[in-house]
Amino acid sequence: MATVYPDWAGLPQEMVATVMEALGIPDLLRAGAVCSSWHAACSAARRVRFPVTDASPCLLYSARGDNDGEDDAGAATLYSPSSGAAFRVRLPDPPLRRRALVGSAHGWLATADEESNLHLVNPLTGAQLALPHVTTLHHIESSLDEQGSLMYGVQESEDLDDPDDPSFVLLVHRPDGEISFARIDDGQWTQITDQTLKWVSGYRDALYNQKDGLFYVLSFDGSMLTLDLSDPSSPVAKDILPRAIPWNDPIKDIMLTPSGDLLQVWRLKEIKQSATPVEVSMGVAHELDDPYKVSRITEFFVYKVDIDKQDLVKLSSIGEHALFLGYNSAVCLHTKDFPELNPDSAYVTDGFDEEMCANKHNFREIGIWDFKTESLHGLGEVQSRNPWLNWPAPIWITPSLL
Repeated sequence: MATVYPDWAGLPQEMVATVMEALGIPDLLRAGAVCSSWHAACSAARRVRFPVTDASPCLLYSARGDNDGEDDAGAATLYSPSSGAAFRVRLPDPPLRRRALVGSAHGWLATADEESNLHLVNPLTGAQLALPHVTTLHHIESSLDEQGSLMYGVQESEDLDDPDDPSFVLLVHRPDGEISFARIDDGQWTQITDQTLKWVSGYRDALYNQKDGLFYVLSFDGSMLTLDLSDPSSPVAKDILPRAIPWNDPIKDIMLTPSGDLLQVWRLKEIKQSATPVEVSMGVAHELDDPYKVSRITEFFVYKVDIDKQDLVKLSSIGEHALFLGYNSAVCLHTKDFPELNPDSAYVTDGFDEEMCANKHNFREIGIWDFKTESLHGLGEVQSRNPWLNWPAPIWITPSLL
């Protein structure tokens, strides 16, 4: 007797589309590989589920409850400034509101759970990778407090940067901006010691350059080095820029432009008192020290890094470019490729340790800095239509289904 196989391609397109729109993201992606007609239906469903038309960053955050009362602690809202669209995805456990968002790069979030353990999460696909346990860092010891709660000797972490393949991660962490690295399957963090690095002011930021396979590392004082981890057993550091200033402020970030230039971006902020207090739920009110406290950007400085001359060249304008800054790996885009973005502007979220830790429920400064007028503008109607919570702190991420 002959075996009769179902003709999946022959199902009515309306039925396939209905099923596709109800599938979870991993199942939706797998279903699109069944046949050409299902692939078309999958593509249509993805356009509905993810109304993002380009590869520019989105603001990811935990939203306040909807008008109908829905308040999902595990859901994340993504808002695209280039398209004006906002949509929701659900992250795997632990829920988003029980994580700190400590970095993002190449479509992956770097998060810390309530025990300070780090995970990489792709918010679109739901894929999640556990990084080595925090106690495998060379200077971390765990203990229990008087109530039996877990506590650590040093607070982690500050910034993560990973290549396009998230199997290799560089961690810039406390105390004093130290650096450790790990492969996903290592099971522990490896410290890069002072035999390789010059511990002068500590390290603030890092990026991975695909073109030369090197990490570029920025110190609090503006000095820079490259880090070659092609042989993890023998890291090689090379100084490329001397100290720029003798103190840690302003906060500094590094990024690559579309043409391959290396930029340093400095931000100065000052603490002010708001006219109105921040609103928080009763459950976290005890964590709020000063409900009127806000931090405001006062100045921006942008420098092009001249590696040959080992110098910083100050720029008065970034021209037809838009920057995305915060706790994400900083991004620079050409606005000719993203015409809905504002040129000569920086899209900013808070990226300062004090706001992220000590004042985690206070107001967030999120908006668009205009380099011409030297002023900050809001993101438009998104805060009124899809308002964000202050914790976990909103973060920029470039969504990816890879």
